[in-house]
Amino acid sequence: MKTFNKIVVIIILSIFVNTPIYAYSTRNHLINMGKKLVETVGGPIYGIFVKGPKNIKQAYRYEVYELEKPEKRNRIKSKIFGLWRAPGEEAKGIIDGSVNCVKSAGDFLKEFISIFFSD
Repeated sequence: MKTFNKIVVIIILSIFVNTPIYAYSTRNHLINMGKKLVETVGGPIYGIFVKGPKNIKQAYRYEVYELEKPEKRNRIKSKIFGLWRAPGEEAKGIIDGSVNCVKSAGDFLKEFISIFFSD
């Protein structure tokens, strides 16, 4: 009886979830490769100039204005600690950009291989 239920569920899902799947053409692979190549080159730049400063801003805002106890907010100690965290937050942004760079390079190579093996 369990196998009958599984068969019924599969048939119902195949009727309602009828999305056609098409293979990419060479043109689509080349477009995706171009996107991933730009992400590969721009990943560290994004980490340095966008992600890092955004992390610094969030950390400083938290340390100065959003602490749990209201009496500890907006003190000179919190401001100095917010500045102390800045290099670490920038380093985290650079690492995130580099990780994205490597991931995009891997996706680029997968798209390149897919052209020759007709995926």
